[in-house]
This record gives sequence, C-alpha cells and structure tokens, in this order.
Amino acid sequence: MTLMNHFNFLLFVFLLVTPMTAQADYFLWEDPKSRLTITFPDTWKTQNNRNPDTVLTIAAPSGGDDAVCEVKINDDNRYTIFPPEYGHAVQREAVSVPFWRSYMASYDDYTIDRVFDGASLGRWIASYGFASYAKRDGTAHQMRRAIMFASLYNAKLYTVECSTLNSAYERWDKDFRSIIKSIDFKKIYHEHRHGEYADFLKEADLYFWAQTGAEGTVGY
Repeated sequence: MTLMNHFNFLLFVFLLVTPMTAQADYFLWEDPKSRLTITFPDTWKTQNNRNPDTVLTIAAPSGGDDAVCEVKINDDNRYTIFPPEYGHAVQREAVSVPFWRSYMASYDDYTIDRVFDGASLGRWIASYGFASYAKRDGTAHQMRRAIMFASLYNAKLYTVECSTLNSAYERWDKDFRSIIKSIDFKKIYHEHRHGEYADFLKEADLYFWAQTGAEGTVGY
C-alpha cells in the first residue's frame, strides 16, 4: 500500500467512526407593528399572506406534504377592562370552543377534534386545539389536519395555525410545536400586580425622624 493510499484509508476510517453532528440554522422574524417574534428553520420559506389579518406565512420544504404555518393578529378590545389576574377567565370566555367553531367556519367540512384551555402562547394564556378540514382551490381538493393556538393579550388576538395534509401530520407535529413554542409577544403586563416591589424599609433602622421644626430633619 502506497503512502497516499494508506493516508486515504486512515481518513476513511476516521470519517467512519467520527460522529457527524447535524447543524441547523434558524431564522428570527419580527412583526414590525406588533413586535411579535417567531423562530423557524431557515429551510422554511416565507409565502404571500392570503388574508389581510395574516402577518406571516411560512412553508416547509415538505415536498408533497404541504406543511404550512400562519400567524394572524387582530385587534380585540372587548376585555381590556379586566386586569391581568382575570386572564384565565377571559381566555375561557374569549378563546375556547365557541371561538374555534367560528374560526373553522371559513373552512369546508371541518371537524374540531379536541380543544384545551389553560395553555400558553408567547407570554400569555391560550387555548389550543386540533382540527381537520377540507381545502378547495379551484379543482384541487385537500384534506388537511391542523394544530391551532389562540391568545388574547393586550387588546390583540394572536392566532397561529400549522397544518399539513391529513396523512402527513404526524411527521410534522414536532416541528409545528417547536415553531409555535418559539413565539413571543412584546411584554406589556408585569409578572407582579403592582410591578417591581421597592423594598423601601430596607436599612430603615439606620434612619430616625427628629422633630426639630415645621419641616423636621432626617439624619443618622
């Protein structure tokens, strides 16, 4: 075996036994108006939005699976009088089974499989569900299955729907959930009802109040 052949053989063995780590790149997208952000693989491509309330449509390199995610944002001021601590009650009232029935009414032959309350989308409380429906575009006809999330946060209704051909859904469920989980909203509500707590009594024992006049004095 020549020296060059010996080197090539060793290189082949090295590549054979060395694990190859797959590299994945992701794209961070932000809606300039609402400041919603979402992360998705850079192999997914943005598409033209079909509806005026859709801010983002992305499609996977799925071949015949036709995997697509859409993000929609609508103004909704109906529940702005309620403070954030009523978020769970507002979610069950505003975005639960009746909401999804109305949402799916724009599709043909739809079936809502399951709806869950008390989930999350971005930084707020959400409802999510699974549905199947028919999609007709001219002479083309598809049976599709979707996972859908909706959240009402700071007078905006955020809805995300990821769908694919009915027979291919299980292959894309994990990808759909990963994309949906990456969504975030611009922070409006503070985690604490009164905002950050200022510990105004910290080291209060170092101070005393001396009544030395109309104004008084503070000293050590």
